[in-house]
Amino acid sequence: MKSGKFEDSFLTEHIFNKITHKRSEVLQGSGTGIDSAVLDLEGDLLVVTTDPVTAAAANMGRLCVHICCNDIAAEGAEPVAIFVTMLVPLDADVEDIQTVIEDLHAACAETNIQLAGGHTEKTEAVRRIILSATAIGRKTEKNRQAVKPGDVLIMTKGAAYEGSSIIVSDFREKISSIAEESQIAFLKSLLEQISVLPESRIAVKCGAKRMHDITEGGVLGAAWEISRAAGCNVEVWCDEIFIHPETALICDSLGLDPLRLISSGSLLIACAAEDAAKTIQKLDEAGIRARQIGVFTTEKSSYVQKGIKQILDEPAEDEIYKL
Repeated sequence: MKSGKFEDSFLTEHIFNKITHKRSEVLQGSGTGIDSAVLDLEGDLLVVTTDPVTAAAANMGRLCVHICCNDIAAEGAEPVAIFVTMLVPLDADVEDIQTVIEDLHAACAETNIQLAGGHTEKTEAVRRIILSATAIGRKTEKNRQAVKPGDVLIMTKGAAYEGSSIIVSDFREKISSIAEESQIAFLKSLLEQISVLPESRIAVKCGAKRMHDITEGGVLGAAWEISRAAGCNVEVWCDEIFIHPETALICDSLGLDPLRLISSGSLLIACAAEDAAKTIQKLDEAGIRARQIGVFTTEKSSYVQKGIKQILDEPAEDEIYKL
């Protein structure tokens, strides 16, 4: 395999011809000689995000789409189009490339987003396939309510969904003697719950003031980030955060803190205290686990774990990079 762009025949066969899920807003998408996509959003707000996939090797196509869509969802918007850059090492197998592309298309169909463009290149600058994507969403709501002391912090699902899936997929040798096959299969299956689009839609209808997708830095890192974005400090109740026993098992064995482990698939929701019960009830009715895990406060941001209060600082390097 030589450096540089992929041949048009390869792009046509493996990418262009496989883009079957389309949106009416995308007037012009991917194609040879086309440098940009054209979208018609009919006056709605444009929401844009970009993310690379660097912490995972397996399932990267799926992760790429869902991570970007989760950012769009956290803004209370609907995903419309995604643009993916794929850098491929010279010794890559065509089968590996096809797997990534198939994952991309499958995830696009799941999230109702169109793969509208991007870039593919063979290069000696990378040792494995690297993806980076930009996603575009739309929303009509222009104003955001201010978060204030007394508002509550709700978390959906549980801690370390993405981190658990990455560990059992990419670091199988480290946990093969720790976890049983059924436990490994369960942790892999958490990837199927990585989208936060369903809960974001419910939260918006229930009056959410602000939302944040939990990614690198885990729950505690995301709590610090949402408090910074909201301009209001927060107290996090760690003992209220749900952790699957299987996740706790592998994290304990590997010396990892599940509350600081990458957790795409879970959403933080800031809402007024009077809206909390309704929000949790609606999420529960939709089959989405949700708990209040903290409260916004005038005091310095902190977290309480086993009765001990500690200062909540800016997140350090994610636990996944210890492996």
